[in-house]
Amino acid sequence: MLFRNDVRSASVVLFAVVMLIAGCDLGKPGPLLEERPAPAQVGGEIPITPVAQPVDLAPFRVNPCGSLKREDIAALIVDPPERVKPSPASSAPTGCSWIIWDGPQLRVQLPAGKEQTLADLAELNERDAGLYPGWRKLSIGGLPAAQYHLFGDMKSCGLTVGVSNEAALEFNYRLPGEIDSQYWGTDRCAAVFKAAELVIGNLRGH
Repeated sequence: MLFRNDVRSASVVLFAVVMLIAGCDLGKPGPLLEERPAPAQVGGEIPITPVAQPVDLAPFRVNPCGSLKREDIAALIVDPPERVKPSPASSAPTGCSWIIWDGPQLRVQLPAGKEQTLADLAELNERDAGLYPGWRKLSIGGLPAAQYHLFGDMKSCGLTVGVSNEAALEFNYRLPGEIDSQYWGTDRCAAVFKAAELVIGNLRGH
C-alpha cells in the first residue's frame, strides 16, 4: 500500500521527468521558413552579350557574405540557419562560403581565372569541353548563364551568371558524401539555381 508521502514523491519524480523531456523540445529552435522555398525561375538560352539587365557588383565586392539574407541561408543550407557561419574568402577572388560540416556547401565568388566574363568561359569551354562537363546555357533573372559540373564533379553543380558585359558571378553547390539538402534533396542544380536567383535579387535590392 502506498502512503501519502510515497504518492507525493512519485508525483514529483514524474513531473520532473515530464519537464525534462519538454525542456529538450523547448530548447530546439523550429524552422525559420513557414513553407518550402519555391524553385528558381530558370529561363532558356539568351545571348551572352549584350547583357540587357546588368547587375552592379559593388555591394558584393565590399561584403560578399551579405549577398544572402538569413532566410536565404535557411532555404539553401539548413533551417533554422543558426549553425551556418558565412565565411568570406581570405584571398582573391572575392567571395563567400556558407558551409556546415554535415550538410550542403555553397560558394559564391568572382571568377578565379583570367576568364572574367561568361563569354570568356564559353570560349574556354569550346576549346576544352572536358573542363565543364554537362555545359548547358540558360538564363536566370534575365541574365545569361551556364550550368556545368566543374572538372566532372557530380557531387556539385556549378553555375556562372553573366551579370554584365564585363563581369560574372560563379556559384557552386555541393553535397558531400550521402548527405541530402533539407529542401532540395539530392538536386544540387535546383539549389544552385535558387542561390543565384536569391543573390541576384538581393544585389538588385529586391
